[in-house]
Amino acid sequence: MGYWYREARRWFEDALEDLRVAELLLETGHYAASCFHSQQAAEKAVKALLYANEVEARGHSIRELLELLGRRTGLDVQELLEDARLLDKHYAPPRYPNLHPGVPFPAFELYGREDAEACLRSARNVVEFVRRSLRP
Repeated sequence: MGYWYREARRWFEDALEDLRVAELLLETGHYAASCFHSQQAAEKAVKALLYANEVEARGHSIRELLELLGRRTGLDVQELLEDARLLDKHYAPPRYPNLHPGVPFPAFELYGREDAEACLRSARNVVEFVRRSLRP
């Protein structure tokens, strides 16, 4: 088993763990944290597919990662760009109250069930695309 395959597997397994965590956080009412873990699941899944194609990428923008994936592999990632647009908004804001200027509430109070459900749907779309693309 080579380096690229091992890295792809590691990243994809972490993506699946983040997806499970996002689901549990949604079930227990931790909506902001669920949004963040959904973003992480999608980001790590795309990085896994990049590794599987011998590309090491850095950064947190799922859209940027998908566009790189499309350029480097020829995969059509268009169907995921709306999911990426939604999830990219949830990398830092759910975790930092100062990213919501003029709002006197903690960041977690700004998120509801609908936000977490939308993020989870998008993350599942990305993870499933990666799962299908990773199959030999």
